[in-house]
Amino acid sequence: GILMQRLSLFRALLIFGILQGASNAGYWLLSITNKNMFSMGAAVFFENLCGGMGTAAFVALLMTLCNKSFSATQFALLSALSAVGRVYVGPVAGWFVEAHGWPTFYLFSVVAAVPGLLLLLVCRQTLEYSWQSERFIPRTQYRGAYNFALSILLAGVALLAVWVLLLTMNAVDYTNFSFLPGLLETAVVVAVCGIVFGGLLDYLALRKTRLL
Repeated sequence: GILMQRLSLFRALLIFGILQGASNAGYWLLSITNKNMFSMGAAVFFENLCGGMGTAAFVALLMTLCNKSFSATQFALLSALSAVGRVYVGPVAGWFVEAHGWPTFYLFSVVAAVPGLLLLLVCRQTLEYSWQSERFIPRTQYRGAYNFALSILLAGVALLAVWVLLLTMNAVDYTNFSFLPGLLETAVVVAVCGIVFGGLLDYLALRKTRLL
């Protein structure tokens, strides 16, 4: 909280985001070294500290995106949407660990923070505008393309939901589907395509507003 008062929202998100991503490197070190209580405690402490800092900056971001007249409702919706990813990351993480092992998984978790940080750099001016003016810039361009990007994202989410359902059925020996790995890869690719396409539309739309 003290650091958030001294930093702008962009700088807080960038610095805390880097720390939060890098903190998983401690778990990678634990996975490739001998067991030690002190090193484990240090890794857990550092990860929790950085995670708390990142969460504080993220909450500030959500509040910036909320309209004052509907702040409670919008904050609840945005925080719920931000938690959706955890529902799907859990099963995917288990599959990844089973296929590649814990050291590779922890290294991947560090690298996975890079795209979000790059996106943050791209959105710097609009983020600072929203932070200073306390209002979110509406998107008035490419309405049809935005709907298409949303449809792609929802299709990927639907495929992930189907994958989770079928995986559960396999786990209880109700079925024995063998195409689940391919379905998972397809769902992830479709969802990522929707996100990337939406991000590209955001960039192009904001360029037309002359903020970028």
